[in-house]
Amino acid sequence: MSRYWFKAKTYGYGTYPISWQGWVATLLLCLLIGVSFYVNFLGDAVYLHSITFLKNWLRYFLDVIMLSTLFLILVKDKVEGGLKWRWGNDD
Repeated sequence: MSRYWFKAKTYGYGTYPISWQGWVATLLLCLLIGVSFYVNFLGDAVYLHSITFLKNWLRYFLDVIMLSTLFLILVKDKVEGGLKWRWGNDD
């Protein structure tokens, strides 16, 4: 059984799940982002041209940044090769 949950992409800064734990962590992140969307937009009756709508977008944007950063901090040790920028194979 692999001790890694994610495999690094060949180019850029990114990963994809390679084990069931990685898939669960990724789906949990998606679920939390969905809950944030529901709380910020669908929980209230908000009009499209109000200042509240803009505040909700800002709060949702900050929620996504915070959740994504927390996710990366928690899973950084579970990435094969570590989290870093990659320029492709060094062959």
